[in-house]
Amino acid sequence: MKKSLIALAVAGAFAAPAFAATSNVDVYGVLNIAIQDTDVSGTDMSILDNTSRIGFKGSEDLGGGLKAIWQIESALGGNGGGAIGGTGAEGLGTRNTFVGLSGGFGTVLMGRHDTPYKLGTGSLDIFGDTIADYNLGRTDGVQLVMNTHDARATEALAYISPTWSGFHFAVAAVMNNSADEGDNLSSGKTIDAVSATAVYTNGPLFASLSYQNAEDATGADDTDMDSKGVKLGLGYTFGDAKVGFVYEDISGGAGERDSWLVNGAYNMGPIVLKAQYGQVDAGSADQAAWALGADYNLSKRTAAYVVYANGDDDSNDDVSGWNIGIKHSF
Repeated sequence: MKKSLIALAVAGAFAAPAFAATSNVDVYGVLNIAIQDTDVSGTDMSILDNTSRIGFKGSEDLGGGLKAIWQIESALGGNGGGAIGGTGAEGLGTRNTFVGLSGGFGTVLMGRHDTPYKLGTGSLDIFGDTIADYNLGRTDGVQLVMNTHDARATEALAYISPTWSGFHFAVAAVMNNSADEGDNLSSGKTIDAVSATAVYTNGPLFASLSYQNAEDATGADDTDMDSKGVKLGLGYTFGDAKVGFVYEDISGGAGERDSWLVNGAYNMGPIVLKAQYGQVDAGSADQAAWALGADYNLSKRTAAYVVYANGDDDSNDDVSGWNIGIKHSF
């Protein structure tokens, strides 16, 4: 499960016992291991890690409705799709790791964290942490959402508002955005990026609008170029079915591109059937990707899954592949 700034705010910034008073720490995590095979020439079938992680979190009641909150989250096997035990991104505090304060005013935190821009549509990534994850590009490099913007910031100062009738927002100033997910939005300036999202959730309806403006040091003449991202997310649940839609527009130094995707899931008891399709218009490099999958929930914490994904970049041959895995949350 993806941890989010928004979830922290909605949940009252952790329901854990006060750390200072009890010396208790909540331990949580995900083990997500899968078999993967693709039709890329020269690659072998492998058993890999799909973004397993472990975390520790807690809070301290400071009185007057104010809490101190903290979290340390670490990757166990790199950034997804890597070898079990790590591929370079493993280590203590490599994922969302921060300290902060929470109260009636909302939540303020600082540290390493997913940007509000990324979190704005995280709940719509129904194939997250699999071969069909919408921003990893594991089939023919097709990223339906561009991970240069849709990333984790190594140094973020963030504010999350309270929730008013289903609406809340989050904003963050990113001091250094040379993050561990391959993005290059690092200019050496005091603030590398400003990120924001506004979210409305009311019954079956979900809607979000996200914006990010980042200093991009990839200009051909080594001059900084602003890179801007705008992302719209919509979701609706009716009965046992839910549908989602994401549209993203990127302009500036990170590349000019528009992309969209639609997806859906249908619950049949312990079985969840899923499908997704999307396209990317990036000038001469038009792309498309689709995926089909099914989860079988063995319990509330353990699920087996199968995913088949296909990516098509006009400049290369199609790439398809599959995952068969087990995911356990604790």
